[in-house]
Amino acid sequence: MSKPFLQKGNGHQIANRRKALEFVRVHVEGLEVLNENTIRLEPYGVCHFSAYTDDVGAMISTPNRGDDTFGSADWHSRGRIMMFRDFGDGRVMFYICPIKPLFELRTIGHHGVRWPAVQDVAEMKQVFRA
Repeated sequence: MSKPFLQKGNGHQIANRRKALEFVRVHVEGLEVLNENTIRLEPYGVCHFSAYTDDVGAMISTPNRGDDTFGSADWHSRGRIMMFRDFGDGRVMFYICPIKPLFELRTIGHHGVRWPAVQDVAEMKQVFRA
């Protein structure tokens, strides 16, 4: 089995996001990096960018941060999120999803969305070998 592309565990989120962002910058045609958590990709426009290593799902809001309702954080105004997922077996995937529906699908500790729900909402998805 191949080794994971991103490093699991707390404390690696910023490094993982930067590594994932560089990966999509190189491998996704037409993608423009605006800053370390924002990309532009037509026809989806400006999207928030996040990277994930969890097998179950993706956290889209944070306990005690005040971003637990749609519209309560600046990044919600981007309308869409590109979620970069590391399967841990050499495959990585990204999803582009509208943000608002994800908030209605949170089932993991009130802040996370399970991957099957992300896949259902995604407007675009693509798998790569890392």
